[in-house]
Amino acid sequence: MVYQLLYSLFQNFIRLIYRVCKPFIKAEYVIIAGMQAKYFSGNNQYLFDYLDDKKVNFKFYFFTKDKKEYNRLKSKYPNKILYAFQFRAMVKLFKAKILITTTGSDDFSPYPLFEKMGIINIWHGMPIKKLGEPKTDIIAKKLKIFIDSLNYFCVSSEFDGNHISKAFNIEKERIAITGIAKNDFINYSYSNTLKKNSYLNNKVILYAPTFREKGITQLSFDKLVDITKLNTLLEKYNAYFLYRSHFNTEESKVVDGYKRIMAASSNEFPDPQPLLFYSDILITDYSGIYFDYLLMNRPIIFYNYDYDDYLIERGFQFDFNENTPGPKVNNQSDLLNAIEEYLINPDKDKGFREEIKKKFHKYEDGKACERTYELIKSLM
Repeated sequence: MVYQLLYSLFQNFIRLIYRVCKPFIKAEYVIIAGMQAKYFSGNNQYLFDYLDDKKVNFKFYFFTKDKKEYNRLKSKYPNKILYAFQFRAMVKLFKAKILITTTGSDDFSPYPLFEKMGIINIWHGMPIKKLGEPKTDIIAKKLKIFIDSLNYFCVSSEFDGNHISKAFNIEKERIAITGIAKNDFINYSYSNTLKKNSYLNNKVILYAPTFREKGITQLSFDKLVDITKLNTLLEKYNAYFLYRSHFNTEESKVVDGYKRIMAASSNEFPDPQPLLFYSDILITDYSGIYFDYLLMNRPIIFYNYDYDDYLIERGFQFDFNENTPGPKVNNQSDLLNAIEEYLINPDKDKGFREEIKKKFHKYEDGKACERTYELIKSLM
C-alpha cells in the first residue's frame, strides 16, 4: 500500500511538471517502450530496428527501466536508448509526440502516459488464452484510462481485431490491421543465427510451451517426453529437437548430454522468431507462438496433456479445436507418433493450416513494420 501511494504521488507530480512545461515544449519524438518497461524483444524490437534501418526523418528512442537491458543496447544504438531513472529520459518523454507500447501504460513506468500525445499499442502477440479480467477496481480503472488514451491498437486481422475490440471495449475505428511487427521475420534470413547454430540446417523440431500460472501444474520436460525414444527418433531422421521453456520458468536440465536435444530458452535465443524461421515442426500447447508460425505453413502439433485443467483455470479467447490446425495429443506415445508422421509427410494438414492462416493474418507480405510506420507518420 505504501509503495502504491508513493508511486501514485510520483506520477501525479510528474503530470504537474509536464502541464507546466508543455506550453514551452515542441513535441517531436517517437518513443518505443520496452515490454513491461524492460525488454527489447518481439514487436518493439522489430519496429525499432525497422525505423533504425530506414533512417526515418524523425528522432526515435527506446525506453527501458532495466539497467542490464540499457547497458546491453546503448553501444549498439548510440544516443537512442533511454534509461528510465536518468533525467534525460524524462526530458525526452516530455518532448515526445508519439508513444508506442506493447502491453499497457506500465510500459513507461515509473512515468505516466501524458494526455494529448499520440499513443499506439503494437501489442505483443495474438492471444489464444482468454484475456484476464482486471483483478481489482483500481486495475480496471487504469486499464480503461489506457484504452481510452489510445489512438490505435494494432492487430493482424479482422477476426483478431473483433476479439480485441470486445475484450477491451475499444471502437473498431481505433483498431488498425497492420499485421504484427515481429511477423516480418518471414522476410529475414537470420544468417548470423544459422552461422552460430549450423544444426539448424537440418530437420528441426521446436517445442515451445506456454507458461503455466498458479493452480496449473508445470511438468518437467522428462515427464512430458520419453527422452530416450525421442533421441532414437531424431537419429533415425537426422533431426534436432529444441526445447524452449517459457521465460517465466526455470530451464529444464534433463536435456543435457543429448546431442540432438538441446535447450533453446531466451538465454540461448532471446528472439524466438529465428527459431520459427528454421523449424520444420512446431510443438506447442496454448501459446500464441503458433499464430506466428502459421505464416510458414509448416506442421504444428498441440500437446495438451492438461487441457481440462487449463480450460477451467484460464479458458480460451475462441474455440480451441476449430482454430488449431494440427493433431491434439496428450501423452508421450501419441506425441512421438505425431512427430514421425510430420517428418514423413510435412504436407499433412496443409489445407487446414492455410485456412486458419488466412483467418488470423490479413497480410502475408512481411510488411507489418512498414504499415505501422505509416500509422506513426499519420500522427506526426
